[in-house]
Amino acid sequence: MEEALKKKYFVQLQFCTLLTACTLLPDFGAIFASMLGSSSGLETPVLIARVIGVAGAGWALYSLYNSMKEQIPTPYMCIMGAGLVLAIIPIITSGYDVVGYVALILLFIALYMGKQSLNIVWKQAGTQGAYLIMFAVLLHIYYNIDGKISTAIAAFVGLIMYLIALGKFSQSLDDAGMSGISKLKVAVWIGLVASAIKILLGGLPFIGFVIGILVGIINIVAFIFEYMGYGNLKASESLHSVGQDGAGKLRASMILSIIACILSMISFLGWAGGIVSIIALWLVYRGWTMIQEGLESDI
Repeated sequence: MEEALKKKYFVQLQFCTLLTACTLLPDFGAIFASMLGSSSGLETPVLIARVIGVAGAGWALYSLYNSMKEQIPTPYMCIMGAGLVLAIIPIITSGYDVVGYVALILLFIALYMGKQSLNIVWKQAGTQGAYLIMFAVLLHIYYNIDGKISTAIAAFVGLIMYLIALGKFSQSLDDAGMSGISKLKVAVWIGLVASAIKILLGGLPFIGFVIGILVGIINIVAFIFEYMGYGNLKASESLHSVGQDGAGKLRASMILSIIACILSMISFLGWAGGIVSIIALWLVYRGWTMIQEGLESDI
């Protein structure tokens, strides 16, 4: 398989696997409710995100296997395949059971194994940074799809990863790109504040709704700074034309993320915010893969 095509399917596989894993994160409130004898199925945006994640990862895995065959380690194929299959079972059973936990563990193991198993080598340190940032943004935006404590923790971890990855990404950028990095760092710190508030105060009775509104407003501010940062990246010659176009898609994803935040703060429109966030995630995926392509073409 051509190296560029292998990297394309690898990124798709990793992105969709992480998206699937996010939908499997436990809802501690639902777990407590089930202990009291009540249960509920998956919310529509989470269900859609999981189906997209499993389908996207499954197609990428098949494409890689069909082209590489014996070059892919069997343990990796088995762990990834089993995780994706098991992720579907909670959908069929209309709830969350122990199979979901097993799937979550398997998918995280597969994510860790992916780069080495497929022998992926980036040409630039900046590409590695862009790759990690894409996943960090996924974790950050996914909170708009499923705003529970566990996804807030995931967003917090993702934003820390974002800060680290920005250092690697900046190694391949010119002055215009570095200006964008400074705005993205501000966005990350604001996002960390929002995630910390949700984690520490989101579970308190009576004020949970108010905390949700506050977190939404803070996230909107973070997305505005990200929008401005991507605007600077769009002017960076280091990314070449394809990467600049990718930065444009990332700006569009931030507009949708702001809309999703506003919708999520309106209780009866929360599902619509989740759907808009899924569309935003598609633009995040396309934008950062195009930036990676632009950086890789520099060699």
